[in-house]
Amino acid sequence: MIRSPLTLGLIALALPAAAQTWKPVPGAANVAFAIDTASIKREGKWRVFRTRTTSLGVEGTIIGTAAMDCAAGVTELRGQRLVARGKTVRERTFPVGKRPRQKIANPARDPAFRIVCRG
Repeated sequence: MIRSPLTLGLIALALPAAAQTWKPVPGAANVAFAIDTASIKREGKWRVFRTRTTSLGVEGTIIGTAAMDCAAGVTELRGQRLVARGKTVRERTFPVGKRPRQKIANPARDPAFRIVCRG
């Protein structure tokens, strides 16, 4: 199950999208994590998608784009943007060669993997 800060922080710069369909990802304490299923698209071996994270007691929402290599069971953090009161408070982008990656321990049981790779 995804519980590490990297995986929960699969957040990056938001892609423009006309429609949004947020699906909650269960399994994290004190954090609401969702994937915009309408944004999932293929980029080579990666499936790129928007995410939304809110934490209990923290003002603002982290919005962004993450990527998952379904064959390898790997997630990649591409950047993040913190939005509070309708304004971007902080923004960060990871260059291609320096994007944090994490192997998913058990993809078959991972809720985010099932949404992105089998949805």
